[in-house]
Amino acid sequence: MTSQPIDDAFGFDPRDTTQAKDPVLMDKIRNAKPVSRPSAELVLATGWAETRAAFGDMERFSSVGDFRAPGVVMPTEESFLGELDAPLHPKIRAVLLRAFTPKQAIAAEDWARAFVRKRLQDFADAGGGDLMQVLATPAPGSVTAHVMGIPEALHAQIMDWCNQLLHSTWPALGKTERGAGIAGGFPELAALLDGLIDARVQAGADAPDDVITTMVNTRDADGWSIGKHHIRTLMVNMLAGSLSATYMIGNLAYRFVRDVEFQQTLRARPEMIPNAVEESLRLEPPVAFLYRTALAEVELGGCPIAKGEHVMLNILAAQRDPAIFPDAGSFRLDRDNPRNHIAFGYGPHICLGNHLTRMLGRVILEALIARFPAGSLALAPGFVWHCVDHPMEFGPERLDLVVDRSKLV
Repeated sequence: MTSQPIDDAFGFDPRDTTQAKDPVLMDKIRNAKPVSRPSAELVLATGWAETRAAFGDMERFSSVGDFRAPGVVMPTEESFLGELDAPLHPKIRAVLLRAFTPKQAIAAEDWARAFVRKRLQDFADAGGGDLMQVLATPAPGSVTAHVMGIPEALHAQIMDWCNQLLHSTWPALGKTERGAGIAGGFPELAALLDGLIDARVQAGADAPDDVITTMVNTRDADGWSIGKHHIRTLMVNMLAGSLSATYMIGNLAYRFVRDVEFQQTLRARPEMIPNAVEESLRLEPPVAFLYRTALAEVELGGCPIAKGEHVMLNILAAQRDPAIFPDAGSFRLDRDNPRNHIAFGYGPHICLGNHLTRMLGRVILEALIARFPAGSLALAPGFVWHCVDHPMEFGPERLDLVVDRSKLV
C-alpha cells in the first residue's frame, strides 16, 4: 500500500501541535471526516469510536516510539511502559497492577488531603499567587512518590528533576547535551532512584510494602523479573507521567474560580464532585493526543493506512464527539455518561494512575470548597488563559489568583 493523498480540506502541520489542541479546528475535522490524512504519512483520528478502537488494538497499532522523534529507537530498559508492546508490556503491567489499585488510591487519600490542605493554607496566607506552581504541579508527583515509597523530604527535588527531564530533549531524543539515557542526561536523578532500588534489594524481606519493593521482588512463574535499570526508568515514568494530572487540576480549579454556577452547584451538592472530575477529564483532557504506528496495512474509519505510518489519536476531539456525548461542547455536571471518556486511554495501555488521578481531583475540589468561601477567590486582574507550552498537554500554563482574606473564615 502506498501513502494516500493528503486531505487538503483537513490538512495542517502536525509539528504545530497548537492546531491539534484547537477544539474548534478538531471539531470541524471530526464532523466532516472522523479519520483523515492531514499530512504525508500521518493519519488523524478524531471520532470517538475510531480513536477508542485504535487504542484497544495492540495487534495492529504499536505504541513503540509514541512520543519520540522520528527515527529514535530507545533501548528496552530506557522505555516507558506506554511505549512497550507485547510480550513485555503485559508482563510489566501485571506487576504494577498489584500496586496501582482503587484500594491503594483510598489508602493514599488521607496523605493527599493533608498535603493539599497545607498547600492551600500557604496559598491563602500569601493572598494568592500562581496555583499551578503552588498546588497543581507538586501535588500529583508528591502523591505518586508517596505511594511509590519515596520519603517526603525527597519529593520536591525529585519532581524538580523530573520536570526538567520532561522539558528537555530527553523525551524526544533519549539524551541531552550531558549524555545519553536517564543516567547520562540526569545523573543526580538516576543516582537517587538507584539508591532507593538498592535499599529495597538489601532489605530483602524487611523492605517496605510499596511500589518500588513490588517491582524489585516480583518474579513470574518462569523466574522473570524487571531489571534494575528498567525499574529506574519505570520510576521516572510514574513520577513524570503523574504531571499530566497537573493540568486536570488546573482545568478544574480554573473552572471553579471563573464559573460561578459550577462552584455554587458543587457547594450545594458535593455528591456531584466525582461527576465534575469526570466531565473535566472528558471536555478538557490533560493529554490532548497520543500516537500509534501501524504494524501492517490496515484501515481505520474507512481510511487506508500503510504499515509504518503514524496515527495521531486525538483524545480532545474524540471526547467532543456528539455521537457519544450529546451537547458535547458544553460542560454538563448532569451528564449521564462522562466516564465514557478515554482521557486515560483505553484497553491494554489504560493509565495505571487513573485511580490516583480521580482521587486527587475529588480531594482538591473538596479542599477548595472547604478553605475558600464563595467570593474569596478570583482570577488576578488581567489574567488570560494560555495553554501550556507542551506538545501534548492541555491545560493552563499559569493560574494566577487573588485571595480576598476578609472573606476567609
